[in-house]
Amino acid sequence: MPSLAQLAALLLPVTAAVAAAFAALAPEPYMDEPFHVPQTRRYCEGRWREWDHKITTFPGLYFFGAAVGRLEYAAQRLLGAASPQLCSATALRSVNLLFGAACLPLFHAAAASLDGHRTPAQLALMTAACALFPLHFFYQFLYYTDVPSLFFTLATVLAAARRRYCLAGALGAAAVLMRQTNAVWVAYALASAVLDECLPEGGKKQAERQGAAKPRQRGGSSGGSNDSSTAVSAALQAAAGDVQQLVRRAWVLKWHLAAQLWPLAAVVAAFAAFVVLNGGIVLGDKAHHAPVHHWAQPLYCLLFITAWLAPAFWSPPALASAAGSLARVLRCRPAATAAGLVAGAAAAAAAVHCGTLVHPFLLADNRHYVFYIWRRIVNRTLWSRYALVPAYLYSAAALAARLAHHGWLRVVLLAGASCVVLIPAHLIEFRYFTVPFYLTFLHMRTPSTSALAAIAALFAAANAATVYLFLTRPFAWADGSTARFIW
Repeated sequence: MPSLAQLAALLLPVTAAVAAAFAALAPEPYMDEPFHVPQTRRYCEGRWREWDHKITTFPGLYFFGAAVGRLEYAAQRLLGAASPQLCSATALRSVNLLFGAACLPLFHAAAASLDGHRTPAQLALMTAACALFPLHFFYQFLYYTDVPSLFFTLATVLAAARRRYCLAGALGAAAVLMRQTNAVWVAYALASAVLDECLPEGGKKQAERQGAAKPRQRGGSSGGSNDSSTAVSAALQAAAGDVQQLVRRAWVLKWHLAAQLWPLAAVVAAFAAFVVLNGGIVLGDKAHHAPVHHWAQPLYCLLFITAWLAPAFWSPPALASAAGSLARVLRCRPAATAAGLVAGAAAAAAAVHCGTLVHPFLLADNRHYVFYIWRRIVNRTLWSRYALVPAYLYSAAALAARLAHHGWLRVVLLAGASCVVLIPAHLIEFRYFTVPFYLTFLHMRTPSTSALAAIAALFAAANAATVYLFLTRPFAWADGSTARFIW
């Protein structure tokens, strides 16, 4: 399998070629770029006090854009360009190309650090899949916050996992400057660091206790409701023991934790102070970004993750294995399993019924793929949204099983952070699912080499299709402007 350097030699020329195609066929700022580009140009010109109040994010992207734009302008003048342009759209888009290139070694390092048992072939394929993930790959060619936001967020998590907490704090501050919701992921990194310091073998021991809590079968017969209630009771007792141990250890190590983790805690505290003083997390256009209770968002995210990782989760062998596991659990603990399935289905259906929200932008903007997915799948009929409940339940169970080796505390932590980010968001945006996708993919039990190869091929095919549609199939929008299909 190719090394990291060989992967870079394969992927970076392709990225450069696609960027050249964007510059040639779609050079004008598009979608959100007409807000980002002019604001960056104000900074390029030294007008630091001017701000477009329709912009909702912190200006971290614009600082990098202004620096790159000034460098390009200086280079043009040095080379004697006839009419150098200050902070051109092409120059600003190159910021994301640079961050995209920097993500490649970051993906490799994260895949290696978060699971030390991965083979070189698995590392190479995981790195390639991360680099080709369509929501990441596509936005390398536009001037959006997504790519630098992902870079600093993953770098924060990785630095914290390696116990380089001062570096993690600095990277976390940069991540928040790119996108406010990254403060949640800095808090996630902080909580993960607390687990690392207090329960260094927590995941392994939790998994062992979970295994010990399973009732044993004798003679191939199930224990019925008695074994089921015993299993539930043992699981709850083990969970309570884990929490008690964590609290006890955190109290004993409180001064050590404060001395080690203050850089991450400072970022979280500073952002909390900003939210209080600002009256919310967004700048500018607060009317269209008011927090809501969008309970269906986590369900969309679960299915989004497993759908993109379909070779590992939705292939016939994967489904057959899941069905076999469910059958074994039903034989072993029929009452508890049936009750769990009913409760899960009821909770998911309730989230769909009470928490399916439709933002006006979703209904009005046919430039986004989610517009068509919503109309033709999720909301095709009155009952179609409920028909997806089994897929949500399977996705949740399958992902939990893939992450179980880290222990239930870390699984709950990742799920909780994802919910904090997603539930307040009114608009359904696949870009909001990017960080949960990467953290899940990098932490989960590694799929087979063939599944990883299929995942990378699926991503490459999706990229080819979406780039082709964007560049070669423009259409006239309602206001007369040129529209293009975009994630």
